Amino acid sequence: MTPFRKSLLAAAIVAVLPVTAFAQLEEVVVTATKREVSAQDLPFSINAQSEADIRRLGATTLEDLSRNVAGLAIQNLGPGQSQVSIRGVSAGQVVRDQPGVKEQVGVYLDETVISLSLFTPDLDLYDLNRVETLRGPQGTLFGSGSVGGTIRFITNQPDFETLEGSVEANLNTIEDGDMGGHFKGMINIPMNDRAALRVVGYGTEYGGWVDALREGGGISEDVNSGGRYGGRIALAVQPTDNLTITPRVVFQKIETDGFNREDVYNLFANPYTTTRPPVQLAERQQYLRLDEAFEDETMIADLVVNWSLDAVDVTYAGSYVDREILASRDASALSGSVSVDLGFPESAVLLPSNLRDTTDLQQTTHELRFASNSDGAFNWVFGGFYSDVERTYAQRLPTPGYDVVTDQVLGAGTAEAVSNGYGPDSPYNSDLPYDIEQTALFGEVSYDVTERLNVTLGGRYYDFEEERRFTTGGLFSNGDDQVDSTSSDGFNPRLLVSYDVSDD
Repeated sequence: MTPFRKSLLAAAIVAVLPVTAFAQLEEVVVTATKREVSAQDLPFSINAQSEADIRRLGATTLEDLSRNVAGLAIQNLGPGQSQVSIRGVSAGQVVRDQPGVKEQVGVYLDETVISLSLFTPDLDLYDLNRVETLRGPQGTLFGSGSVGGTIRFITNQPDFETLEGSVEANLNTIEDGDMGGHFKGMINIPMNDRAALRVVGYGTEYGGWVDALREGGGISEDVNSGGRYGGRIALAVQPTDNLTITPRVVFQKIETDGFNREDVYNLFANPYTTTRPPVQLAERQQYLRLDEAFEDETMIADLVVNWSLDAVDVTYAGSYVDREILASRDASALSGSVSVDLGFPESAVLLPSNLRDTTDLQQTTHELRFASNSDGAFNWVFGGFYSDVERTYAQRLPTPGYDVVTDQVLGAGTAEAVSNGYGPDSPYNSDLPYDIEQTALFGEVSYDVTERLNVTLGGRYYDFEEERRFTTGGLFSNGDDQVDSTSSDGFNPRLLVSYDVSDD
């Protein structure tokens, strides 16, 4: 059951300089084909929600927007823990990072790829120009990870002419829960005719509504509360009228005290027990022996260079993404159930156990493309793409006192013998480092056969190389140490034919 959230205070956007009225846009210009075109002229399904749409809906996350986008669904276990699916195509379940599961929906912040299978960054929507949802396969122009479609967060760029700013504040309360709210601000500063700076900052407090029952009958209230804090700084420099260079830094940190989870049954909260006091879990309740937490720290540094020549636009987009994720869960019930199966005494079954999943990601991308900028019947775009991803996923299961019981039941020295070099009192450990390299050449040509008939032909050649190593240790593991690699190359073609039945 979703708790009822009531807004107590909302401060609308306030323009510092100048004060302007919001005008309804007659035409939405998008860059879904990596060229600026009207959304009405695209030969595939696209939804574009403008800044005015986002503001009108009061949307602060992609999940808020998804309610008005046909075919887009978000599975969400809390801030920073979402999986995006378009037309039913998704990438596994949201329980923990699974590096072997690849993205099925590509997510971009302007020109930067930010999608990560099960933990798509939960970016704040403040000061966005629009959000584009491209339904259906987009592999020709956007590459791997876009089987189901592509979502693009398009930010407002630095303005060379106008000094302006905005602020937004909100305070809300949740029925049977905690209070939350946010404060956000933006300022755009023209430095001269050739440079401009745009700075955005935001902070959000999430009110919790899930309570945790504890050993001994205590209750911890609103354990799924948390916060999201971050901002971005973009500097646009225009050495000449046809050359713009825009470096940018984006930072965001998410911290929560627990998870949006309601327990139906827990090994230690059993209403039918005869050896422990019976516990009946109510609505919006968990049972915890240890505190839980989720942390997600993301830093993006990117550079976009746009150079407009007489008949060709040249664009370079490079980015570096550094992301660290921690999902810390109370795994006492999981470890305790395994201990029961192993015939361990009750003292081992009752040991508190903490499952810590960590992801460490460094991603570098480069893209260079050339696109026609004429208004003629023939238009085209060609380019090359390269990315290198180093991603390490690790699990630890610290359970103080477990080695002593293991040696008592299974024989002295057993715990150390199965550790495979990992530390003590952790019955399961694993490390999965991945190194993924991708190279691609892509292109698309479009021709207006008549005023109403258009034919688009495109293709993408790709080369994919992946190396990984899987190492485990501890009583619950197989003691693995396995090295694997995957390579693939091929060509994805694309043919689109569109016909305008009428001007409407």
